[in-house]
Amino acid sequence: MIRNSTLILLIFLGSVFWLNGQDTHFSQFYASPLTLNPALTGISDGAYRVSGIYRNQDRSFTTPYMTYSGAFDIKLLQSLLKSDIFGIGAVFLGDRSGDGVLAMNNVMLSASYHKSIGKEHKHFLGIGIQGGYTQKSVNWNQLTYPDQNAGDYFDLTKPNNESIAKGKLSYFDINAGLLYQGWIKKDEDGIFAGVSFAHLNSPRQSFYDQDTKLPIRYTAHAGAYIKLVKHVYLTPNVLFLYQDKALETNLGTAVEYHVDMKKSTFVAFIGVWDRINDAFITSAGIEYYKVRLSFAYDITTSSLTYATENRSAFELAIIYTGFIKSKDVQYPKLVPCPRM
Repeated sequence: MIRNSTLILLIFLGSVFWLNGQDTHFSQFYASPLTLNPALTGISDGAYRVSGIYRNQDRSFTTPYMTYSGAFDIKLLQSLLKSDIFGIGAVFLGDRSGDGVLAMNNVMLSASYHKSIGKEHKHFLGIGIQGGYTQKSVNWNQLTYPDQNAGDYFDLTKPNNESIAKGKLSYFDINAGLLYQGWIKKDEDGIFAGVSFAHLNSPRQSFYDQDTKLPIRYTAHAGAYIKLVKHVYLTPNVLFLYQDKALETNLGTAVEYHVDMKKSTFVAFIGVWDRINDAFITSAGIEYYKVRLSFAYDITTSSLTYATENRSAFELAIIYTGFIKSKDVQYPKLVPCPRM
């Protein structure tokens, strides 16, 4: 028997992403730096960074909605720049919903430059830019329609009597961002803040050849790195997203416990977040030998609690920071953005 849950899911997703114009998002936004702000390209403790994140949500539906991303970024010309930073990177972002009915794939290349300020090089001001390609697709053949309703099942041999649009669309996209970070007390207390602008070219997106443009997404984020006592750090963070009259606000903090080992530092952390009027988020993770693993779980607090049967969403993220040994290169000491 073919159920109409796929069509219901598509309508639900359409109300979120088409009518309100909201992009995909992660609860662990700090674990996907290149999708948060292009200016975060190259901003890590080491020479390069490899990151990945997977999100699974709305598991009460036939097929859960999945979002995933992978990225790589690296500092270049460090022996020449000394205290400044020039970084380049690439990021892939994709999502799937409704048995693969609705899909999106996005590939972006990014670059950033950060200028150190002051003789002690404790403050940095940077700019970043991204450009890339997005493809979206809908498999109309996997959907069922009202005219195919045969009582307790849907008869696919019946005509659907619908005006079917094209199955794919693609467009070029441009993002940009700014970032400030600085130490208040060297290696102990620091702050950072950034803004980014996605879809600056307002690309056209419509399966029906209509002049429907993707609205600009405005992002503002800020946080701090605070040493409470020996081995213990507090990392409060805030994020605001605004797109096409839709506002998302994230507030939260994590506590990190650092233990110095012989060859590396072991870090364990736990955090709580609130995506206002949407979900309460818990997160936890560990880091060792520059590999950071983290997990987050959303507890829905909005009106979707009943529809999602309280199953909500979970995320898994991994970040590896690597070093390139060279006598001529010394990497600037940056404020550790939470789990970046």
